Parts: sequence; structure tokens; C-alpha cells
Amino acid sequence: MAGPPAKEAKYPFLSRYGSHSDMIDQEKTSELLDTNYVVLKDEWGFYKTIRNRLDNGLADETRFKESRLNKLFERSRKEK
Repeated sequence: MAGPPAKEAKYPFLSRYGSHSDMIDQEKTSELLDTNYVVLKDEWGFYKTIRNRLDNGLADETRFKESRLNKLFERSRKEK
């Protein structure tokens, strides 16, 4: 007899495609010379984006660049 369905783990970030201030890595951002940029961390690692893309309700193309998402596909291939 099967038990209750497993609960899906809650996504750890405010959105899947947007960049948010709670994702900022202060140490890496402080190393940048240009204060218009910030370094953020999500489930795929670190990425640099423009500060005005934070918390604006829009998707941040830097976060979902193909080169970053390839990590997702690489992981899927290894699991098979």
C-alpha cells in the first residue's frame, strides 16, 4: 500500500528566473570595480548582473543564459 504522496521541496529562491537582493554574494560583489554590477548565487552557481535587475519583477537574462543552463542538462545526462 502506497503512502501519501511525497511533498515537493520548496524552491529556495523568490523566483526561478529573476534576480533578487537576497541572492547577492557580498564578498564577491565587493571585489568588483564597477558598482553597477553585483554577483549573485543560485542553484547553478555564481553569476554577475546589473544592479538594476534586482527585485524588478522581470526575468534576468543573465540568470537563464544558455551557458548557465547547460549545467542543468549536463547533470541530467550524468544521472541517466
